[in-house]
This record gives sequence, C-alpha cells and structure tokens, in this order.
Amino acid sequence: MLAESQCINAQDAIVVRLLLEGIEVHEIVYLKADSLDLESRTLTITDSYGIKRRQGVSPRTVQMYKRALLQNQYIADQRRSNLKDNGYLIKATLNDYIAHESMIQEMDSVILRTIYRRFRELSEKLELPELAYLTTLKLELNHVVIA
Repeated sequence: MLAESQCINAQDAIVVRLLLEGIEVHEIVYLKADSLDLESRTLTITDSYGIKRRQGVSPRTVQMYKRALLQNQYIADQRRSNLKDNGYLIKATLNDYIAHESMIQEMDSVILRTIYRRFRELSEKLELPELAYLTTLKLELNHVVIA
C-alpha cells in the first residue's frame, strides 16, 4: 500500500492500516496496548461512551500495531521528538500537549488532534491531499493507498 509504506513513523502507518481495516478515527483514539489480543488477532474497540466491539485484524496489522506501540520518537522534517507514553496506541509529543493545553483537558482530545495534524502534514509531504480527508470519512477511497 503506497501511503502506508511511505510513512516514516510507525504511528502514522498504523493509523492508515487501521482505517483500511474499517476502524474509524474516533475509535483509533481509544486503542491501548491491551486492546489487541495477539493470539486471536482480535482488536477490542471501545468508543467514547465505553461501548465495546471486537474486530479481527490481519497479521500485517498485528505487526504494525506492535511497532507503533514501541515507537518512542516521532520524526518530522528531519527532527526527532520524544513521544510521551500515555497508555494509548497513538502517542503524542510534548509539543502536542503544550499546543493544546489551554483548550484540551482530556487525553482523547489530544490524541485526536495529533492524528489530524499528522495526517495533514503527511498528505502534504506525500502529495496525497486525499489523506487529510481519510480521518473524517469512512474509508472508501481505496485508490489513495493502492501501490
């Protein structure tokens, strides 16, 4: 997959992969390390209301999920920023927290804004403007990620 393979950061690649698996961005926000059962390749997805559902994922997704959990630095424009371990799959940098400190009180809001920002930057870098919209639409734009 073009967009997925061009991601430098495992944190970005897993978001693309999860969107392809049919998981929506507002569900990705709440994923944690223990949301994935490695043995059964099943993801337990919890929404903002605490409602849970289970979904099977591909072996590729499992590998990418593990890499994203292990990522501790985010690379952008030749700079490396430390990612803060927040207990969630998607980690934010200290700048993400500071940038939203006055407006955001909840971790889920920090993560959601981090995902949106990263995808806007990624869409510009890869010259794929459609990527910026993947986080707001249910993924039906397969041509965006076909190699």
